[in-house]
Amino acid sequence: MKTLWLASGSPRRMSMLKDAGFDPQRVVIDLDDDTLAEAVGGVEATCLARAWFKACAAQHVLSHRNGHSVEGETGILLAADTLCESDGRMLGKPLNPEEAMEMIRHLSGREHRTITGVALLDLDGSHRSIWSDSTLVRVEPLTEDQVRSYVASGAWRGKSGGYNLADRIDAGWNIEIDGDPDTVMGLPMRGLRPRLNDLLSKGAA
Repeated sequence: MKTLWLASGSPRRMSMLKDAGFDPQRVVIDLDDDTLAEAVGGVEATCLARAWFKACAAQHVLSHRNGHSVEGETGILLAADTLCESDGRMLGKPLNPEEAMEMIRHLSGREHRTITGVALLDLDGSHRSIWSDSTLVRVEPLTEDQVRSYVASGAWRGKSGGYNLADRIDAGWNIEIDGDPDTVMGLPMRGLRPRLNDLLSKGAA
């Protein structure tokens, strides 16, 4: 079985892969995706571009040591990016409490779309692909007290759209989902799992 490399610092993505039976190794990359501008083509194109940038950055890390080019690692490299879209507006990670407050108020009582872009590449050069999955999410109206209490908790930090789906459902928010809930969590496991199983098993002894 080939090694699975995860180009993400997200504990959620790592946990999702482990829960699905994979044993990923993390690749630390110095890339702030929030500094990347929205791509021509909208939110989906932006997710795909960011996922590919992350994959390329991780590939560079794996093929260089101490600033010198060396024979790179082998295995399958996975990178992903998640964004929300509401009324044509791209929603990434809130930068401060004020932005988080405005973002959650905007999502309250509305339907929005969560897109996760995925980049997969075999480090031996035999496979490269990028694809995305989207899920429709409707957050039932929240009270002002709910919004303020949530923002004060700081749980919005580092979350695309300002929230984590599982956490908010556990907290009692009424949320309806049409699609793969894992896409909202950061990895579209329904589509990703069979792709990874296929890529990781190819060439295995």
